[in-house]
Amino acid sequence: MLTYLYRDIQSFTHLVAIHGSQLLDGLKRFEKRTLRAIITMYHQQNDLFKNNVHTCKDRIISIFQPHIRPIVRGKSKAPTEFGAKMGVSITYGYTFIDHHSWDAYNESQDLKLQIELYQKRFGYLPRRVFADKIYLNRANRNIMKELDIEVMGKPLGRPPKNQDPEHQIKMAKSVSQRNEIVATFGTGKRVYRANNIRAKLPQTANCWTGMCYFVKNVMKFLREFFLAVGFGERFSEKPVDYYPTIGGKS
Repeated sequence: MLTYLYRDIQSFTHLVAIHGSQLLDGLKRFEKRTLRAIITMYHQQNDLFKNNVHTCKDRIISIFQPHIRPIVRGKSKAPTEFGAKMGVSITYGYTFIDHHSWDAYNESQDLKLQIELYQKRFGYLPRRVFADKIYLNRANRNIMKELDIEVMGKPLGRPPKNQDPEHQIKMAKSVSQRNEIVATFGTGKRVYRANNIRAKLPQTANCWTGMCYFVKNVMKFLREFFLAVGFGERFSEKPVDYYPTIGGKS
């Protein structure tokens, strides 16, 4: 198959050499993007075949969507997923997409960015951070210690044999509060169709994903608004908490 593809690429190159750049100028933008993806895919597959390897950097798996990369998730049902990976945070119950990437990356790098975005949105730093274990590495803990942010998670090292009951209750409470960020992915997929992104261009897909969670935030605001109007109650001020989390497939 590589031989046939190479022959077709050579034929097209020969036509360009005869007719000049006018042939390329007559192509549509979508056709030019597809042509670049085909040529790049050929070189990648040819290198994989010659070197007898199975992986390469920025491997193209779809000619019509060359920006999509396989992301290994380790799930029994679908060990490899194809889609965007998002770093999401929740503040006051509202969801914010802080990082949207089509490439696999280590999500622990998002914590510093998310704290900076929090300060940019609200004008001050968060008082506490509820995060998954992967975020609470030594580097991120040092960052939060310098910023005087309380870390709501298990400390590093081996747990003591005789744990303080109050500390155990505090850790269990922090885990239960962090479940909100885990549930927001399921809500975004099942209710707001974030798992059915049909846009082909990466910019359009990013906008589509953002609109799913924008509508989710609007619905939360409307529920609270009508509840306040209907019952005439003022909502008590909530503590300033911040929930960074691992991204999922959009």
